[in-house]
Amino acid sequence: TFDNPTPPPYLSRMPTDQPNPLIRLFLNGTAVGFALSAAFVTGIWLLDIAGIHTRAARSDDAFLVLFVLWFFHGLLFGAVQISYQVWQIGRDGH
Repeated sequence: TFDNPTPPPYLSRMPTDQPNPLIRLFLNGTAVGFALSAAFVTGIWLLDIAGIHTRAARSDDAFLVLFVLWFFHGLLFGAVQISYQVWQIGRDGH
């Protein structure tokens, strides 16, 4: 059973010379989402929306505030990007 590690048949059909298009889709969507998140959080910080910059600048945890805002908005925007790309694949008829 474990002496001969042959891959399952469904893995042998996958091309090994090119990256999987689904992985590329998820990585691209995630990268765009986190880039948009960085721009969004920078805008919130610079425009001082809801006094976030004023309150966080007086705190010792300003970096943590920025990181949490960037990370969770990155997850949100990344998920939206991936969902939109999958939706467009379905509309194109591929």
